[in-house]
Amino acid sequence: MTDVDAGGGDRLALAVLVQHRMATTEQMHLVVAPGMRIEQTRRRLAKLRSEGLVDRITLPRAGRTRVWFPTQYGMQVACEWPELRERRPPKTASDPTAVRRGPGTG
Repeated sequence: MTDVDAGGGDRLALAVLVQHRMATTEQMHLVVAPGMRIEQTRRRLAKLRSEGLVDRITLPRAGRTRVWFPTQYGMQVACEWPELRERRPPKTASDPTAVRRGPGTG
């Protein structure tokens, strides 16, 4: 099992991505740790990525904007939590191509 902290930010970050399918680093920061430095959010997301729970792409025309999304494994882990057990995320949520296209484009 991964080292997702049961009481805090790692779990919240993964839950946000499972529910919303994708988010930029800045969006994640505003939701999970608005009172902290953004570097802490970046480290948290990097940790989740190293554990195989989330992944990211860098948008080609948006500077270095990174978009984060849950992996299939991350969705499986999060959907075992009582608060997300009834959640059925779309299959395309962990598909980097779908993330690049965005919702409703295809």
